[in-house]
Amino acid sequence: MILLSAVIRRVGLAAILGVGTAGVLAGVMLLGPAAASILLVAVFALVWPLAAVVRHVADEAPYGSAALVAATAAGAVLCLPGLVRLLAWGALGVTTALFFALLFVLIDLLVPEREVVRRPSRKQRRLQRLTETQLADDERLIESLQCPLSIEELCGVWSDTATQLAQGAGIRDRQAVAEVRRICLDEFERRNPSGFQRWLDAGAPANPGHYLLPMPGEGPSAN
Repeated sequence: MILLSAVIRRVGLAAILGVGTAGVLAGVMLLGPAAASILLVAVFALVWPLAAVVRHVADEAPYGSAALVAATAAGAVLCLPGLVRLLAWGALGVTTALFFALLFVLIDLLVPEREVVRRPSRKQRRLQRLTETQLADDERLIESLQCPLSIEELCGVWSDTATQLAQGAGIRDRQAVAEVRRICLDEFERRNPSGFQRWLDAGAPANPGHYLLPMPGEGPSAN
């Protein structure tokens, strides 16, 4: 049923384009090539800037191309007197319009439909740029932890992230915090395996420094 409706819409649009083309040709014959060209250029020049502005400021782009909208408007203005001329011809004019409608329908049915690539809306482009900026900020933070920090500094980072999670972080912040804490865990285990295991056995409290940092009189841990 949906496919049938799509075919009906395509056939109807093709027929309208055919009748419109017949009207444009009749309008050129009525006004003459020079006057018709001046009319087309004038309407295009008036509509194109306005259509471009509307498309730029709209959050959801209402059409694909401002130039196409202007060309359609110019053709429609020329088509109106042409259709009147066709009606004045009586049966000959109606037959001409029907011939063009049938011709465009046949062309539409024979030519395979191309996939339409829609340009992202202004709102979508803004959200995409914001997301890319956030990801870049997260990557810079993660790279800073790979890993010039001492184990004392890593313990401080772990405690800070625990506080951040306890205060309620958003989805994006939780993802970044999870990656930071993963790096901290890897560094804890690599630099002080025995202290790391004692910390885990104690239930991984929020301050790992008590288990990972050397006690007074002990040698320094690996950095």
